[in-house]
Amino acid sequence: MQDIHLLFPATPKGWQYQFVYKPIRNIYFRIYPDKKVIRISAPSRISKKAIKQAIAAKSAWLMQKLTAFDNASTPCNPLSAMRDSTSCMVWGRQLPVVRQVCNARPCICLTPESEIVIQAPAGFDPGKEDKLWNKWLRMLLNERIHILLEKWLPVMGVAPTQCRLKKMRTRWGSCNTVAKRIWINSVLVHRDPCLLEYVLVHELVHLLESRHSRRFYQILETYLPDWKAREGCLNQSH
Repeated sequence: MQDIHLLFPATPKGWQYQFVYKPIRNIYFRIYPDKKVIRISAPSRISKKAIKQAIAAKSAWLMQKLTAFDNASTPCNPLSAMRDSTSCMVWGRQLPVVRQVCNARPCICLTPESEIVIQAPAGFDPGKEDKLWNKWLRMLLNERIHILLEKWLPVMGVAPTQCRLKKMRTRWGSCNTVAKRIWINSVLVHRDPCLLEYVLVHELVHLLESRHSRRFYQILETYLPDWKAREGCLNQSH
């Protein structure tokens, strides 16, 4: 269809539309805040009239969402806005959330297109949904930590007894050098993966040198020469 973009409502400065045809049955509107893109997916065989009606029905909602994104001030702590009804920050990227109603067991998954899909029954209890999100995010973090431990333990020659998650207010990580137990702040799932790696390696170094001594930082720099840059980036979110 020619001139399909003429049907789209005006957007705030910097936002743009993407329109794609797919082998689907319904029209979907998705907002990508990090890219300032509104993507409209439509069935391959659909009339211009049907598209026009769908866009008209969604115009007020689209403008409300885009205006809210543009008027939102940058919080002192970016993690305070890590999840809302339309997006969630995962590994440093604000990804769109797509909701699908189903009668199967509620679940959350990440698609190859970097969309977070949550499948749940209509009227799903908000408290149960929060628990579902928490479980999924912790699973992502545990999987990444497992990969990092497989990478670093043979290199550093250390063997922590446990590496667990905990939401901490003032620390990104901690290490009990006697019990050889490491704790990682669970909010790191929302930060760039390289920052999680820095925190984990930092705590692993404590198994070689318990204090923040000169030797500690010499060891840390041996394994992560750019640790200062990573630390600076991480502390910007405090």
